[in-house]
Amino acid sequence: MRRWTRWRGLAAGVVCLCMPAWSKGAPAPAVDVPEPAGVTAAAAGELILRGAWGTALGEFGKRDEASRPGPMDFAQIDGTLYVLDPVNARVQVFDLASGAVRSIEIDTHTADFLHVAGDATVTVLDAFVRREFRIFDADGGLRCHARVPDTISLPSAVAANGNRVWIEERHDRVFELDASETLSGQAAPVVRNVPGRPITGGRFVHARKLADGRVDLRIGAEDDRPNRLTLRFPGRVEAVTALETDGADRTYIAVRRASRAAEGSATSDLLVTRLGSDGRPNGVLALPDAYVTDHYRKIFVTASGELIQMQTTEEEVRFVRWTFPEPQAERSRP
Repeated sequence: MRRWTRWRGLAAGVVCLCMPAWSKGAPAPAVDVPEPAGVTAAAAGELILRGAWGTALGEFGKRDEASRPGPMDFAQIDGTLYVLDPVNARVQVFDLASGAVRSIEIDTHTADFLHVAGDATVTVLDAFVRREFRIFDADGGLRCHARVPDTISLPSAVAANGNRVWIEERHDRVFELDASETLSGQAAPVVRNVPGRPITGGRFVHARKLADGRVDLRIGAEDDRPNRLTLRFPGRVEAVTALETDGADRTYIAVRRASRAAEGSATSDLLVTRLGSDGRPNGVLALPDAYVTDHYRKIFVTASGELIQMQTTEEEVRFVRWTFPEPQAERSRP
């Protein structure tokens, strides 16, 4: 059975409505996440791409209605940035080295989630309106078109590899679907479901915000007791906005903190914590909570551990690269 090695990202505003089967037991050990230095130092990010609002290639669509939809999801794979631009019914593909841009036409204005596999296969999930997914090959050709089965009531993320698609429901269970090329708009059959997001080594990862604002993290195999950890972030946590792993199996958790008074004005930020192989925080970054549109992904973690943040303003869309500072132990080595 095929499986992918890194699940890409958790939707914004996560509140887990269902508790996974492994959530019972004694309370998990609690760890304090330190306040990062230079919380307001937004200049530390590196701008890698910007585009105005519009319909031309390289621009991004936005509708000024109640929810203000704009680009909903994105991914960066091997120097190529993929952006789900549903208002313009496309995925835009940017070569960050050459500046070249092309588009994949997706035939829907209501797509919500995007996944890009290592072979540049693109999967787009229209989770709530059409309730369907489409898989495109690296050249943009449609390879598979299938409906989301009725078993999945509230999709919250998607991933794919070969003829398998995984759809997460309510930020909890994950359904593995058979997405063969012969479906042609039929409902994809469910192969099995698992209690979290699959990562390497047959393990699963899950995070949920507790009532007191702490975040409960669980990593483990389906048939084994998971490693559990409760993270206490500085300030009041409003939502978990990202849960990802990188190529070195480090785990990244991002939360949105409540607005705080800063220099006479209210401000909020995204606090991103990186956990080492021992499960302990070994890096913290504070990113500006800079958005005027609704979208499901705010942060993407590359295989090398860089953070890519999508920001939206009234004038444009910006993609900013952030790099974690080296842990103190690493800096002290000769």
